[in-house]
Amino acid sequence: MSVTSTRPTIRLTGRVASIEVSPTLAVLNRAQELIGSGVDIVDFGPGEPDFRTPALVSEAGKQAIDQGFTKYTNASGTKALRDAIASRYATRYGVKLTTENVIAGNGGKQELFNLMLALVDEGDEVIIPSPYWVSFPDQVAFAGGKPVFAKTSVDNQFRPTLADIEAVATEKTRGLIINSPCNPTGAVIAESELRRIVEWCASRDVFLIFDETYEFFVYGGAKHASAMKWFDQYPETIIAVNSMSKTYAMTGWRLGYAIAHPELIAALGKIQSHSTSNPSSIAQAAALAALRGDDSEVRKMYDAYCERRAWLVPAVNAIDGFCCADPDGAFYIFPEIGEFFGKAGIVDSQTFATFLLEKARVAVVPGSAFGADEFIRISYATSLDRLKEGVRRIEEALSTL
Repeated sequence: MSVTSTRPTIRLTGRVASIEVSPTLAVLNRAQELIGSGVDIVDFGPGEPDFRTPALVSEAGKQAIDQGFTKYTNASGTKALRDAIASRYATRYGVKLTTENVIAGNGGKQELFNLMLALVDEGDEVIIPSPYWVSFPDQVAFAGGKPVFAKTSVDNQFRPTLADIEAVATEKTRGLIINSPCNPTGAVIAESELRRIVEWCASRDVFLIFDETYEFFVYGGAKHASAMKWFDQYPETIIAVNSMSKTYAMTGWRLGYAIAHPELIAALGKIQSHSTSNPSSIAQAAALAALRGDDSEVRKMYDAYCERRAWLVPAVNAIDGFCCADPDGAFYIFPEIGEFFGKAGIVDSQTFATFLLEKARVAVVPGSAFGADEFIRISYATSLDRLKEGVRRIEEALSTL
């Protein structure tokens, strides 16, 4: 009797099939492929500082290795680091925080992911102002929730308002995610509007995740407002997420954190203990040095971003067909490029980005990745010389349309 053999199949779960690879990483990967083959690409894609990690931070990491601080730590991070984070926020916003209010993880992205797993049940709706950071919707969907988008207005420089949020809220609304300063738009929410949103969330028993990864990079007289200012009043509502990556040019160190009610922090720790365990002990030592040290190197980065932004916005607006709001923060601009649709096979932001990569040898991220297809994101986390070269190439390529 013969047995018919069949080849096994790869069967992926619905939760994996429903998410996509980060479009920002996709642009980076394609640009790196071209660079690897010898092509000179001006890369405006990645959201990564082009500066070295400050010397005092790197030195602390080296010392950790030399001193043998290379073993497991508490899954939620060392007490010293968590205390330093709590102290920094307590001092800044006049709130009461302890070690139990803080968890450290492998980047802010991990804590955001853990928060979705801890707070979102099947069918829960989570409101996300649009344009949005690329990972927010997929994180919500992976946890079984439904991302609901609150469209912001370019006329208001993409700053989210309570009216935007109320317009899409339902009885299924479980939470809200606000990113300020915003990736990709650079929008910085006003303190008065943020307070109204915080109070609305508390009154509706809706959690508020406040992602302030770019808190240090705010320009032109704008001021960063943090939801943590009201944490003592609404500890069950407010969750802050932050990262060492942008402020301290520590993207590869993978160290971020969340601040919340101790009960929620314990739940995040439970998830983390079964997924990654502790963040790198070496990265924790480096992060502690960054938080305890002076910010002179960070100030140099800030000054460079100010200079680049001051040149880039008018330069891009001078290109016929571009329209770019003056962003309040982060290190991106988000110009509108809909004028080019219908030309040379350009039908959306993806084909526009492909055109620039192939014809201008400039990498940008399509706005469709952020829920805004008539825009592109340009990162100015690169030198002023490269910014000037990239804008020159873009203008030259578009002049042929």
